[in-house]
Amino acid sequence: MTAVSSEEEFISSSSETESELWLQENHLKDRETSSKCSVVSFILGLSLTSPFMTLVCASQDILAGTSKPTGLIIIALTAPSVILKIFSLCFKQASQAPRVFLSFAFVIAGQFLLVFTPHLVGRFAGLCLVSVGTGIGEISLLLQAATEFQEISFCSFIVATGVGGILGAVTYVGLTVWATVDPKAAILVSAIWPPIFLITFAVSRANLNGFRNSFAAQRLSNMRLRKFEEDCRLTTRCNDRLSSVRSFFQHIVLPFLVYFSEYIILTAILSTLVFTGAGLGPTFSPRGHFGHYILSTMVGEFLGRSFISMLRAVQPGFFFNSSLPLAFFPLAETIFLVFSTWFQLVPEVWIIWLFCFIQGTACGMIFSNSYHILARRVVSHHVIFCVTLASILETAGILTAGLVGLHVESTLKEHCLHHARNTSSCLTRNTDPLIWEFGNRFASDGKTAISP
Repeated sequence: MTAVSSEEEFISSSSETESELWLQENHLKDRETSSKCSVVSFILGLSLTSPFMTLVCASQDILAGTSKPTGLIIIALTAPSVILKIFSLCFKQASQAPRVFLSFAFVIAGQFLLVFTPHLVGRFAGLCLVSVGTGIGEISLLLQAATEFQEISFCSFIVATGVGGILGAVTYVGLTVWATVDPKAAILVSAIWPPIFLITFAVSRANLNGFRNSFAAQRLSNMRLRKFEEDCRLTTRCNDRLSSVRSFFQHIVLPFLVYFSEYIILTAILSTLVFTGAGLGPTFSPRGHFGHYILSTMVGEFLGRSFISMLRAVQPGFFFNSSLPLAFFPLAETIFLVFSTWFQLVPEVWIIWLFCFIQGTACGMIFSNSYHILARRVVSHHVIFCVTLASILETAGILTAGLVGLHVESTLKEHCLHHARNTSSCLTRNTDPLIWEFGNRFASDGKTAISP
């Protein structure tokens, strides 16, 4: 009896030891895979956002020599994306690989069409292609990070969108304003991001699939997983979906409001504000003002998105529930900057940069907070619907800013032309259409002159 008991005790002890070793090995494997997944999410988010922001910075150069409002560029960059996202609610989600390839193909095709088409209509067609590709990639990666990966991976994707905004802005401003590279070449430089996007996904696909299967096995039973896949489709359960939307209405609508404020400021209000006595050198021309406004905003966006995301990486349960006070800053700044532009109330350009930075920080914090709340607090089988709806409203906010900005920019510009002593300070755009071909090189070769 004693021998049997000892043997059983030894077997039990051995089993417990093997179990502990298996758990430790599995835990280390999950940590290793999670870190790899975070790096992949970061690169994918970075390479998707950077081309979009490059084209936003290039909007004044694309329209150089014309009197067309800047809002047309924003409309072309967002309207196809909004339509695509709306239709994505009505169809079964396709597999990840075709969506990533389509995103790459549309973005790279749009960039080349924009650069090599001599006519303005062709440039707008290229912008629309980039919008389609960005919409496909954004909704695909955002939903994947929100529904399948751990908190740290979702944080990495959110932070990467902020870093992508800075890289897109600083690359274009650095090449075309600080240096003498022409806008077309600067956009071609940004064409490196779509191949990085595709290569990163292709290399990491096997690892991501393995992580996804391991994570699903730990978190969800087979029955719950089947239920999740069925309920993620647009079924007749409209009441349940509407109930989720009502419960998180604030976090779904806030991105619309803050990004409407941000982009109407950048592309309709500040696009008519130029400081002739800025004293920052000859390269700080009217078109340089526009790029620096966007760059200041993107620095704030990065800070806002990374601040809350890093807190959640350390403490996944952290949420900022009082988002409405943050939304007050972008809305208040919109009203203030309309009056300050109309009456020329701001004496120094650095004050505008400060306002842009505050605006971007508030928008970035609301963006990060809203998507984390939707991804972690919405019932699992409504996550895709709510996150997609929030993404639609976020892009729709930018689109609405472009539409409203058509009238706002024209009104502010006409008022400036009638009351300003120097009419070149009424629009952050060069009047020579050849600036699209040669950029700041005009200032050195004597072919033409940049407006003061």
